[in-house]
Amino acid sequence: MRKLFGLALGMAMAASLTACGSGNQGGAAQTTAKAEETTQKEASAETTAADAKADSSADIDYPTKDITIIVPFDAGGGVDITCRVISEAAGKDYFNGHSIIVENMPGGGAIVGQTNVANAKADGYTMLAASAALVTNPIFNETSFKTSDFKAIAMVCFDPQCVVVPKDSPYNTLEEFIEAAKQGSLKMSTPGQSTSPHLAGVQMEQELGVKFDYLHTDSANIQLQQIMGNHSDCALMTAGEAASAVKDGSVKALGVMSDDRAETLPDVPTFKESGYDMVVGSFRGLAVPADTPDDVVEVLDTTFGEIMQTETFKEKMAAANMPVTYMNSADFDKFLQDYAATMTQLKDVVDAQK
Repeated sequence: MRKLFGLALGMAMAASLTACGSGNQGGAAQTTAKAEETTQKEASAETTAADAKADSSADIDYPTKDITIIVPFDAGGGVDITCRVISEAAGKDYFNGHSIIVENMPGGGAIVGQTNVANAKADGYTMLAASAALVTNPIFNETSFKTSDFKAIAMVCFDPQCVVVPKDSPYNTLEEFIEAAKQGSLKMSTPGQSTSPHLAGVQMEQELGVKFDYLHTDSANIQLQQIMGNHSDCALMTAGEAASAVKDGSVKALGVMSDDRAETLPDVPTFKESGYDMVVGSFRGLAVPADTPDDVVEVLDTTFGEIMQTETFKEKMAAANMPVTYMNSADFDKFLQDYAATMTQLKDVVDAQK
């Protein structure tokens, strides 16, 4: 199960690339008038279809009011911060002058907010801040919804997991931490059952022979409070979420689960540098109820793509210690399917811990 998330991300990235085939060089000089006519007709048909699609998108009366993004976690975590950056970058310059409203709805390791959006009217005015929990909750927990009850709009961010401990922890290196966790269970804080950090902890147990007792919360912000208050021995959270607290000395970061050192924590070694071949992270994106009309999905897909290409968005994400990894609706949808297949491999292990 090594590098499960990296594998899923790689598969999705590979699927999003378009291959260009080479033509038959000998036949190129013998192209007939009939073939040219056929090509022209096909090109004309494609242009007509594209124009029709564009006209359809332009004519749609959407949106006519503000759009709400439901964040199924407490304020202050990476998912919440990412959505607020999107809202700030968009302002009133997109969506016919309407705003993007961010509303926190935590509970049940994201299930409360996810259920709310799954049951919302599929009209494009209620969106979900999508994270790994959108895939893992239906796999590992009892939910009234499936991942397929949502339509992906965009991936915004991929952030590697990071091991964080209290500032006065006896562990100063990842090696010391791993050895201690092999000797006896350490209390590990997570942002919720079956979230990416929790599953990263499970993967560490499987790969490295360590043992954790999990304290599930509802956000990275609460995780940091537990660590700073010495209520937990350690936490797994993304590098972006941990960066500010690490830099001001409130907590210590021992290792990052990435191929290269995180830009947000350049002084923290990777797991690979310490001899542990693990690459695991969290993604953040946007989704809507699956029955949302195609033309509305198209507007959201196109517009969020435009927002995420702006310097304003990129600068705000950098200031928030959040790396940008963009995927459009189709690519993100495929990624979620691949990720679900990968996470299913951990189901028996997670179920045994309940």
